[in-house]
Amino acid sequence: MSILTDTWYQTLRDLKARIRMPVWIFLSLFQPILWLLLFPEIFDSLSLMPGIGGSYLQFMAPGVIVMTVLFGSAWAGFGMLSDIEMGILSKMMATPVTRSSIIMGRVVSAMVVLLIQALIIFIIAIARGVDLATGAPGVLLSIALISLLGLGFAAFSNGLALLFKRQEPLIGIINLIALPMTFLSSTMMPGELLPNWLDTVRRFNPIDYGVVGVRDLLSEGYIWSDLWLCFVVLAAWAVAGVAFGTLMFRTRAE
Repeated sequence: MSILTDTWYQTLRDLKARIRMPVWIFLSLFQPILWLLLFPEIFDSLSLMPGIGGSYLQFMAPGVIVMTVLFGSAWAGFGMLSDIEMGILSKMMATPVTRSSIIMGRVVSAMVVLLIQALIIFIIAIARGVDLATGAPGVLLSIALISLLGLGFAAFSNGLALLFKRQEPLIGIINLIALPMTFLSSTMMPGELLPNWLDTVRRFNPIDYGVVGVRDLLSEGYIWSDLWLCFVVLAAWAVAGVAFGTLMFRTRAE
């Protein structure tokens, strides 16, 4: 069997497992919906500040879309941990299935679920009054951007699961990385309003490139000077995440 066929079957297997846990899918979607409903109300007084553009909802919506994919993909490694603890991974390793397809199937299935969730957030944001400066093509480009971001985090999370093979260190590292990286970006505040050191740090943060790219597409239009850089940085991030996950699979999977 080819790696594409094996990846397809591994993806279907993981999707079926996720569908059996609709409560988890709902809970992972509930938090970004709450952010989208509450944060624009809480921070509405910031709407007139420079860089906001007159509507904090319009400014915040791209960040919520990115966070939906970020937090979902960052916890993707727990499925791999479950396979390790139940002995499923070791049984798969004894079969002729292509080794790379095992981790790629998990990453792809996580991305399918997360992109559906991101589309739901898009719909809710539009229903709340968010304008789409680039229309449907802009939504598709936004999906491409956040797919690269989520791909990197999902592969990185699976790699950490293979490295530690325990929940405690995985939880600790994900909590240490995901939320601080969100605040070290322009998700909630324009870069020009951040302290100089924080504005410098965000330029090395892949999350910020996702937020900037989606925000441009939703509010400004096709600013290609920003978009091409966002695509390049996020593609590099995706490659780095997949490389790390594949390396951990080859060296730590048993």
